[in-house]
Amino acid sequence: MWAQLRRRVIRGIALGIAGVALAVLTNAQPAAAHAVLVTSDPANGATVAAAPGSVRLWFSEEISAQLSGARLVDHDGNAVAGSQAVAARGDPRLLELALPHLAHGTYGVLWRVLAEDDGHTTNGVVLFNVGAANGPSAVTAANASTTASPIDVGRRWLGIAALAGLIGGFAVAQLVLGRARAGGPANPVLSAIRLARRRLLAFAAGCATVAVLVGCADLIAEARDTAAPGRSVSALVGDVLSSTRWGHLWIAREAALIVLIPVLVRLRAVERSQVRPARSLASVAAGLVLVRVLLEALGSHAAAVTSGRGTAIAADAIHILAACLWLGSLAALVLILWPHPVDGVSRVDIIRACGGSFARLVSVSVAVILLTGLYSAGREIGSVDSLFTTAYGRALLAKSALLVVLGGVGVVNASRLRETPLPRFGSAGQPVGSRTPTRRLVLLETGIGAILLIAVAVLVESAPPRGPAPDAVASEPQARSGAMDDLVVTVSATPNQPGPNAFTVIVASSRRPPPAAIDELALTITQDGIASVVPLRQVEPGRYFGTGPLAGSEDPQIAAIIHRSGRTLAVTLAWQLAVSSDATPAPAHRLAPIVNGLALALLVAIGAAGIAWAWCRRSAPTSRAFHAEPPEATERVLEHQP
Repeated sequence: MWAQLRRRVIRGIALGIAGVALAVLTNAQPAAAHAVLVTSDPANGATVAAAPGSVRLWFSEEISAQLSGARLVDHDGNAVAGSQAVAARGDPRLLELALPHLAHGTYGVLWRVLAEDDGHTTNGVVLFNVGAANGPSAVTAANASTTASPIDVGRRWLGIAALAGLIGGFAVAQLVLGRARAGGPANPVLSAIRLARRRLLAFAAGCATVAVLVGCADLIAEARDTAAPGRSVSALVGDVLSSTRWGHLWIAREAALIVLIPVLVRLRAVERSQVRPARSLASVAAGLVLVRVLLEALGSHAAAVTSGRGTAIAADAIHILAACLWLGSLAALVLILWPHPVDGVSRVDIIRACGGSFARLVSVSVAVILLTGLYSAGREIGSVDSLFTTAYGRALLAKSALLVVLGGVGVVNASRLRETPLPRFGSAGQPVGSRTPTRRLVLLETGIGAILLIAVAVLVESAPPRGPAPDAVASEPQARSGAMDDLVVTVSATPNQPGPNAFTVIVASSRRPPPAAIDELALTITQDGIASVVPLRQVEPGRYFGTGPLAGSEDPQIAAIIHRSGRTLAVTLAWQLAVSSDATPAPAHRLAPIVNGLALALLVAIGAAGIAWAWCRRSAPTSRAFHAEPPEATERVLEHQP
């Protein structure tokens, strides 16, 4: 009965975790890129009486001057000759586009930038009117494209999982199995521990190899995202590596991994009795792992904060190390519990020899994760409302929920790892009746950890909502998607308010190669029973642009009309105009003081628990001495008992 109930509970937890994972993946689709447009001059949607000499765009992060650019198009999407992107001196977050003399009309600035630190590409549109009589009011909007896709998230997940396997496998092999004591050299348990250690070091080397391959895939994807007309992918790879901070960090990360692989292979071949070579190789491997983690933090969201950057990077590096140590150690535990081809040795014997060290390692990792995670959340998210209104905040909440569930299952496994054996012994003098983690619970914990990494991948691919600049009043960006046959159509509008608007349409086929090319594309906008047609021109492969008016009487209905191989396809989208308000927004409740207070309270609780644990161990020397007795001594004690 209890076994059936336990299976039902585990099945219910698994279904709940699958639902959370589905929610995380749903949020992964609309994730924003990282270098977000904060403000522009002229403002997005503004009307100016005289033509400006340049357009200036300010972004939330430093951008690569060489691999970022913008171009000017008219209301039909035709390129305007004479515009040129110029480097902004003294402000690494500014992109400037010099303009020729412009006649009256509506113009769009199509921009594409590459973030220096995280290497993500962002593109969007800024619309302005010259001499228009009835243009929309000036607003500032961040119309960044939704560049994060499930493929990006999947690639990021694989890279993080490989890094976790590398760190966890190496740490458990050295800090847990490398220090395990199981009698003399001829003890079969010690032979099994040596076999498990070599298995974990091989696993760590394999994860490092996977991480190198994922890094190469990231570089190719980065070059494709920055693709420009007339430039090959190989040439762009060279540009990314030579002229961007992300490229320099990529070279250092890959070099650390490439050097680490033979070090781990050599360490696997060294016997534990060879103390000096083993320590030297382990020290080199540990140093390379720490360098790899620090380089990961230097390319994370923490590197883009405006104040306290050094502290933020250090906290993020410690958080990455602790998280990879915890999640990677779960995979290492699965390998330890794997059947060992050593006669007379079971997984219970191995767990009994190293379970205490493993539980301490995981406990310290979890404590560090909680402390650094709370601090980083306060730096990355500006307000409490952003936790519920942004994709980044919702992914962080999903990650926290998975972390709680994972911690609960981990407590059960840790209690089994450290549980005191029952005072009843078998014929061989070994304690019987003690419980160890079951394969089912360990696999459940490992599966939750793998799903947790999906939330982490979404967070890495999403822009943290640190909040707009103080002088920016953001309008609500609008983008809707629909599908017809093999085509997925995404329509976005800027500034999405009554008056002239710029429409960007991205069309992608789910088939490779696409069955047919698109001959013509237009938008039909229906408002108040009146339909108007906005012709679109292809400005990039799969990307179309055009301008048209939106009225303010009611929300329109927009349909993308696609002409393709003699067929006409229509993708209809329900639309909602952004509501402009002159009212002063209510002050947002900052998240940092709340999470910092929680981190301080947690630190005090952990310190008190550590002191209590040390006091209990100190006050129970008899118990420790009893459990330290070898089986032969215990047998002698039992023989004298009545």
